[in-house]
Amino acid sequence: YMTNVDKHYHARFPVKDGKAVAAGDFSIPGVAGGGARIALDYLQPGGAITGSLLPSGRVRDTVEVAGIGAVEVSMVDASNALSFVRAEDLGCTGIELPDELEAKPGLMARLDSIRRQCGVLMRLANRPEDVGLANPKVVMVSRPADFTATDGTRFAAADHDIATRVVSMERINRTSPVTGAMCTGIAARIEGTIPHQLATAGSPIRVANPAGLFPIDADVRREPDGTFQAHSVTVFSTQRRLMEGYVLVDA
Repeated sequence: YMTNVDKHYHARFPVKDGKAVAAGDFSIPGVAGGGARIALDYLQPGGAITGSLLPSGRVRDTVEVAGIGAVEVSMVDASNALSFVRAEDLGCTGIELPDELEAKPGLMARLDSIRRQCGVLMRLANRPEDVGLANPKVVMVSRPADFTATDGTRFAAADHDIATRVVSMERINRTSPVTGAMCTGIAARIEGTIPHQLATAGSPIRVANPAGLFPIDADVRREPDGTFQAHSVTVFSTQRRLMEGYVLVDA
């Protein structure tokens, strides 16, 4: 492997005989084909949106949801600001496909209410109605279970460590934003959060989404003062040849 180093991230990619290796079978959910695997280490990803890894200072909070009552959430800001809620608290299994979730009466409105209340708790707006569509995102999480991906691929519970369904721009994302998977991986390493309670102890953490799996590695440490620090998060991508060409030199 060769490493490119930047103050914000490291990129580790395979080489052979001094040349980048493109061939491989690693794939990314929602992206056709595969290639050689690259490891991208993002450094100090906490507080990307709000300035704090745990925007409320707590690992769990409570919001009120019409028709349900008090619902627990975990708000984590690492690479992106996410609010996590148990799928079962909203009457879901967490492994439904997007169209099925969007067809459930009242579900999308409840998820939006949670998202907007969390936006206020994260200090992204003063009122729920003023919270923008982009941040925070709300994620339903559940324990690993057998599921069928959008392309028909079957995954067993043993194939992943946590299941996610991400709401992005008022729709259930057909895969998962990479930053959403990264934040989920970090949240699963923070003791006491909802993702930590539901995830199995994988390394890397295999984050399931409707299109497949994202393997995420996260270095989260508890400091002597009791706070958590996200030192890095690693996401894996593919190395592919984008172009090649020749230069003709007139001798």
